[in-house]
Amino acid sequence: MGNSLEDWKRTPTTTAVLFGIDLPYRPPKNAVGAFLWRQRLWIETTCGLSLLEPWEKILTLAILYLTLTVVFTGLYTFLPQELPLLYGRTLYYFLGNEESEAAALSVRRLVGGWVARNASVGEL
Repeated sequence: MGNSLEDWKRTPTTTAVLFGIDLPYRPPKNAVGAFLWRQRLWIETTCGLSLLEPWEKILTLAILYLTLTVVFTGLYTFLPQELPLLYGRTLYYFLGNEESEAAALSVRRLVGGWVARNASVGEL
């Protein structure tokens, strides 16, 4: 992207905001594209990505995406089998006993009551 007046006046597309190496100067016209442009602007300025060369930015984002892919794949793979263990440990720490069904019911009632008191009707 050059530093010409035409580049500054150009209105980008949403795909240019998502997949372009350089961040466009202006947001796209549609609401989703403008939201994504603001988020990308915030991330690039907060993390200093706007100061990097294009190859450095590509390398940094590739490492970030690879790391996030590994983390979310691990969560998707191993979290379902760990949830019953976490539930039992939570019962043990709260009630001192992880076998009692009555204890489990009281925890559900306690958490359900807390959620009902603290959540607005629009969120449920």
